[in-house]
Amino acid sequence: MCSVLVLQLTLAVVKPDAVAHPLMLEALHQRILENNFIIVRCKDLAWRRQDSERFYAEHSGRFFYQRLVEFMSSGPMRAYILAREDAIRHWRELMGPTKVFRARYTSPASIRAQFGLTDTRNTTHGSDSVESAQREIGFFFPDFCADEWMEKEEPLFRSGQIQFDHQKQIHTLSAQS
Repeated sequence: MCSVLVLQLTLAVVKPDAVAHPLMLEALHQRILENNFIIVRCKDLAWRRQDSERFYAEHSGRFFYQRLVEFMSSGPMRAYILAREDAIRHWRELMGPTKVFRARYTSPASIRAQFGLTDTRNTTHGSDSVESAQREIGFFFPDFCADEWMEKEEPLFRSGQIQFDHQKQIHTLSAQS
């Protein structure tokens, strides 16, 4: 499937509540693939409290800040760099509303409606803008250069010259490219 629009990158994070359940983690991975996202990078990691505090610094002082910091450093998570036309909007639609109750009511097929437990333990995170995607990708994947990927690899990925590497759990360029 060839597309004409440039691929957009976004950060997607599967939070500790979902990573704790291997079948749920696998189901979420499949949902990403079924929704035509290209998995550019994928890694499992665990945050120390300081990592959570740095990532969520913009929310410092808000009523949910401490709860969020504690939760995000409570266990392993999985981070993805996803690519797709309009990836940020598509990932946010797939996740559904932040508030699980609202997600169940307004977007029952969304990830948060189906897997979320509370507004903090809502299974996934996704960037909300191009600027936050760049910042957040840099936070989770400091060695990844988005500009370089967009220049050198994006045209090849967009043209469909890719395959899914089941061992690495990411898409890679096909051997002929």
